Amino acid sequence: MNEHVFENLQNDWSLLYTCRTLQVLHFDRNFGNEDIRLIELNTELLEALENDGQLVLRGDADENSVICSQNKTFSLKECTTSNSLLLVPDLSVSTESAELQCRNVLCTKFEYYEAKLSRGKLDKLKDQLAKSGYRGEECELELNSELMTWNGIIETVQASEEEIRKRLDELGAFEMNGNWRVLDHEYKTVAMTRVVDLLIEKQWSWECVPLVEACRILEELQPCFVTEICLRLYGDAVEDNTTGESDTVGGVTIRLSEAKVSRFYGEYILSASIEGKFSVSEFMYSWQDVLPEGMKCDMDHLAGLVMIDKDLISYLPVSSLPIDPPQRFAALFMKKPKWTHDEIVPFVNDLAGPGQTVNALLLKYCRSSTDYATNTKVYNSKALIQN
Repeated sequence: MNEHVFENLQNDWSLLYTCRTLQVLHFDRNFGNEDIRLIELNTELLEALENDGQLVLRGDADENSVICSQNKTFSLKECTTSNSLLLVPDLSVSTESAELQCRNVLCTKFEYYEAKLSRGKLDKLKDQLAKSGYRGEECELELNSELMTWNGIIETVQASEEEIRKRLDELGAFEMNGNWRVLDHEYKTVAMTRVVDLLIEKQWSWECVPLVEACRILEELQPCFVTEICLRLYGDAVEDNTTGESDTVGGVTIRLSEAKVSRFYGEYILSASIEGKFSVSEFMYSWQDVLPEGMKCDMDHLAGLVMIDKDLISYLPVSSLPIDPPQRFAALFMKKPKWTHDEIVPFVNDLAGPGQTVNALLLKYCRSSTDYATNTKVYNSKALIQN
């Protein structure tokens, strides 16, 4: 057959001269392999593949898959083309010889996946870790939930390894016996309250808490690693510049974050309330009263946790709202029909993906108008909200 093809082309020497390498395509006996999928690699993915040597697809059967490099996550969108895409292994692009070659076509495709940079889907990580929250050594035997290893996490969470490690750090997660854990919410609240009570009792400044001494004093009430997690979760380590000692010998102190501790107590007060509502003045008094001396409460510390409507403040954590943008906005406008820009942004900030702004989301899902009583720009829903 090759000879026939070559003979047919002898009458057109210009084609032979231009193409140099001639390739005859045969349809493979296993033509039409449905197991093959095509993904169009953008510049970032191509660089990641060339530098790191691997890309990973993540997603359960009921989820839309994502593709991850070491530090970024890309959503996949199925696209179609009117042109036939022929998958031909070992296709030559050489122009050095006029050799006639045969190549097998494995399949023809009209669909491919387009990768778009997106945020890692990390909500599942917090939920899964919370199921096996650490509540003290005495409760470990009662633990029924399946524990998560690192391999288990990267197999189920749709995010890059770098994004996952960053989120684990934000959650105060720790590795115990090869499994990743977080402190149980109620247990952490009690543990952190003990830490702050110790500051008050010892008259320590919240800007200079001795790590090892705090762990030693509270050791009878809670494990040392729990005290250390609380201090590091709500503060930052500061090395003793006078001695240059490390925390292994007691040289590191912790400077608590005013914003983080203030937020911790604000959420504690609101979540402990049966109705989850307070008058603003009553709440501000109670909130300031429980903070360590020298700390000041600020409503900005509760961004994404509370909703203020007239003179009432209500507990409304972002984590309790839907992840889907249209449902998120619908839920917010059911709570309150009009929001100012500063009020609504903390509740939708996490919906903006890479390259997308919060203002673009507001333009898509909201109408804006001016509240003439306060001369303030407010947002209300474009969609009809049914209570």
